[in-house]
Amino acid sequence: MHYNMNIKTLITGTGIHSCLGTNTRQLTEALRTGKCGLHHDPRRKSSGYRSDLCGNVPDVDDHVLYGLSRAQLQCVSQPTRYALSAVQQALLQAEISPVMLRTQRVSLIVSNDSTAEEMMQVGEVMQRRNDTRYLGAGAVFRSLNSTVSMNLASILGIHGLTLTVSAACAGGGHALGLGKMLIETGQADIVIVVGAQETGLASMQSFDALGVFSCTHVAPFGKERNGLAPSGGAACVILENEHAFSERIHDLNALAQLSGYGFSSNGTAICTPDGRLEAVCMNNAVQNAQLEHTQIDAVLAHATGTPMGDKAEAEAITSCFPLGTYVVATKGHTGHECWMAGVSQVVQAVQMLQYDFLPGVVGTDGCDFEMLNVVCDTFDFSAQHILCNAFGFGGTNSSFIISKPY
Repeated sequence: MHYNMNIKTLITGTGIHSCLGTNTRQLTEALRTGKCGLHHDPRRKSSGYRSDLCGNVPDVDDHVLYGLSRAQLQCVSQPTRYALSAVQQALLQAEISPVMLRTQRVSLIVSNDSTAEEMMQVGEVMQRRNDTRYLGAGAVFRSLNSTVSMNLASILGIHGLTLTVSAACAGGGHALGLGKMLIETGQADIVIVVGAQETGLASMQSFDALGVFSCTHVAPFGKERNGLAPSGGAACVILENEHAFSERIHDLNALAQLSGYGFSSNGTAICTPDGRLEAVCMNNAVQNAQLEHTQIDAVLAHATGTPMGDKAEAEAITSCFPLGTYVVATKGHTGHECWMAGVSQVVQAVQMLQYDFLPGVVGTDGCDFEMLNVVCDTFDFSAQHILCNAFGFGGTNSSFIISKPY
């Protein structure tokens, strides 16, 4: 297996289904105007949650499922529906046809780490009926962690690698990194990268038990930060080999480039962040991109609004980058999108590069870290390189750099 790091990994399509919108136009407008996609869901308190604050993610329109057979519909879970919405947008933007999906060297990598709602429903049926025949033939395909990748692969007709990455909230970043590796090693010309996160009542109950959810608002890097808010949906990014892209299409420009990927693991407590290893992760991404730290125009931070997590990341960023490097934090807009967060951040970064702006933080009244240059108000800015962070339980860290394509 030979790596060719001189081959550019281009981003040619993006899609989003989230609390900020069901397409990238709505997402861009929400980021520019400081829209918050969170709300208080009274069903959560009645279901035993300590916090009822969460992302207000819209249901998927029926037209997204048009053309699926009855057998396919039986297997489609909620995160798969979200994913189909995002994937369809991205494929349309990249001008990738159904025929191409079945005949070209296309792979699919999905970040997903739970199907709690489906598992809960299985348990309820078994408790009532005590007979597996009442579960139906589609239950197993809705309840496996690989539900999104297996359903998308069969619906789209993918013949390359199909894989689910289970790495908590860093999974999206690692999925992107693996996609980049497939292209650099010549094993794929197109990689569809998806992040999906369920939003049912069962999906975040065990997370809420940790006491890390805010009951009021999300304040990334804020002095008053007191926790995160769960959110979800799906995001999709199409990665392509630059040469294959130029051969298949001549009148379409790439949106951006995935220029760098880095990773690390803390190797200590399962839920305690370590700024030193987060810094290693960011440094690895800069090195992989063959850039200097001074060339990074902005950091799109993980910054979920937790006291310990934001502190560790703030220390990591300041140890890596020069004072004055812009720091963007969007979890006040979106909440924490967990398994889809890394891919969602790429979609956000692409919009920032395309439309030359950096969004101001939402929910934060005064930054807690003087050494950080957190963007407080949206302003026009033409960035060339944006480094994104996605960190997860177990101390798994991912960083990735999104650059203008040419």
